[in-house]
Amino acid sequence: MGAYKEHMETVLTQRQKAADSSGPTPNGLAADRKVVGVAGKWYDVTTFVDRHPGGDVLKYFLNKDATDVFRSSHPVSGVSEKFLKSLKVVGTYKYDFTADPFNQDMRGLYERLLKEGYYKTNLWWYARKAAVCGLIFAAMVWLVVGFQQTWVHCLAGVLLAIFWQQIGFMMHDLMHHQIFETQKVTNLVGTFVGSVCFGVSANWWRDEHWVHHMLTNTICYKTDFQDPQVFEPTWAQNVMLFPLMKTNFQAFLVQIQHIIFIPACMIGGRLDAIIGSYKDEKEFRQYIAFGLHWMWMCALLSLLPNWQERAMFYTIAAFGEGLLHIQILINHYAKDIFLKDELHQMEFYRYQTEQNINISNPWWMDWFHGGLNFHIEHHCFPRVPRHNLRKVGDMIQEICRKHNVPYDSSPFTTVIWRTLNTLYNMKFLFKLDPR
Repeated sequence: MGAYKEHMETVLTQRQKAADSSGPTPNGLAADRKVVGVAGKWYDVTTFVDRHPGGDVLKYFLNKDATDVFRSSHPVSGVSEKFLKSLKVVGTYKYDFTADPFNQDMRGLYERLLKEGYYKTNLWWYARKAAVCGLIFAAMVWLVVGFQQTWVHCLAGVLLAIFWQQIGFMMHDLMHHQIFETQKVTNLVGTFVGSVCFGVSANWWRDEHWVHHMLTNTICYKTDFQDPQVFEPTWAQNVMLFPLMKTNFQAFLVQIQHIIFIPACMIGGRLDAIIGSYKDEKEFRQYIAFGLHWMWMCALLSLLPNWQERAMFYTIAAFGEGLLHIQILINHYAKDIFLKDELHQMEFYRYQTEQNINISNPWWMDWFHGGLNFHIEHHCFPRVPRHNLRKVGDMIQEICRKHNVPYDSSPFTTVIWRTLNTLYNMKFLFKLDPR
């Protein structure tokens, strides 16, 4: 390995040791028990951690304080709090509400949002969104069935891409409990919207996305953990990822990553999501939903006159939907990456505010970004419905100004440029193995 990479691994090892040596730990508790800390109390989750409805994210906060994480990620109906009370309290620790004035004010904002109804869903708003998705889908089918011209079928492919993008946003909101608080209803509707309509497992997305939310831009070399949206084997947007690029081919890709980023997302984004969700899915109901997705997809393709137009139609739709994968990544790629254990020593709201980038756009373009343009707001309060995020953004900006905390927001094209520039700069830091 080259000298630079060896130096980087030494530095990162030192950071890992420092991160391991601090933070609240449940001293004196039984070593064979799994506990998590919420508001100064250690709760025994030994028998619950493997059946946690939110997937594996709970496993990453064992023996850690997870107060803000818990409040951020659970429904506001009180069901989660009641369940928490049913768990056995096996110890206490000092929980300092004033450790960071910014974090304290953000906790106050959380309470304000609850009190003033910002977590309340406007079902009519989401019904209109669903109706728009239905109209886009109907228009796409009409163009396929009612016309024979090739260019019209190309336009239908564009409409299918828009449908997938918008229904993907709907799945995102559903699985964050922005629409329904009841777990069963959310999972049932999520299966239809995600697995049947979008073609990607809603369960897989939920489990992976919650890990991303709570461990944004973090990695752990000891356990081979990476935030699911921070690492791809085809590029490295931060020096922290260099040790994961182990082959000469990966090293070569780093040199051209600023060139391949957009084409890779457009061409391979949808395919990668489909393969990932199919490979990791364990619920039989989801495979039935996958079958239904491909049934309507094959029926639609059969309406086209020949295989050339079918291939063209699906390619346009899949590549167009790849724009969604660019939208998902650019909110984080120009930000720092931390060790997972370093994150546990940081204040939740400050970390989320500083690790996300918003997209600046007029209100009439919010539909295009599907709420991802308010990424700071969404990561701080992921259960706030999309239609309230713009108002919440004004409140967060006021707190940021008060405490001189950067509120990072740029136009869409600027954020793409920042991402490409970050990828480009890595080629000068990454040194190929001289051997």
